[in-house]
Amino acid sequence: MSTSTVSKEDQLSAYYGPFTSAQEKEVLSVPLRLVGAWAHNDADGVADVFTDDGILILPGDVYKKGREEVRVFMAAAYAGPFKGTGVTGNPVDVRFVSDDVALLRTHGGILAPGATDIDPQLAVRSTWVCVKKDGQWQLAGYQNSPRGEGATLRW
Repeated sequence: MSTSTVSKEDQLSAYYGPFTSAQEKEVLSVPLRLVGAWAHNDADGVADVFTDDGILILPGDVYKKGREEVRVFMAAAYAGPFKGTGVTGNPVDVRFVSDDVALLRTHGGILAPGATDIDPQLAVRSTWVCVKKDGQWQLAGYQNSPRGEGATLRW
């Protein structure tokens, strides 16, 4: 069934899976906002998901701290290797450390331009550290690593 024939409510229901409490859905808006910004290759939108001092860690020795570094990195990525790409993922774990701090784990990956499925070489396992500031959940820390067929262990 194509996503165009599935209601937005059903798509969200499928995304949330077992995480159905209002608090879980609220914090899971963080990955949804990032996916939405990425769909438009919007570096500002991606950066805005982060806290002012948020950290982005990616394979390939990528370490960016703060919204501006994230924005500059993503703008360059969208002009180069990530041009036209999307991302997707689903939550597999949601843990609240407190009412305003949550740890999320998702499985997903990068979608090549025009693709609807993740190439195994682009599949990732992601950890999200989310904090609630001024009533809004934001991303304080994000890190991913390859998973599945794309994963390699290096000692």
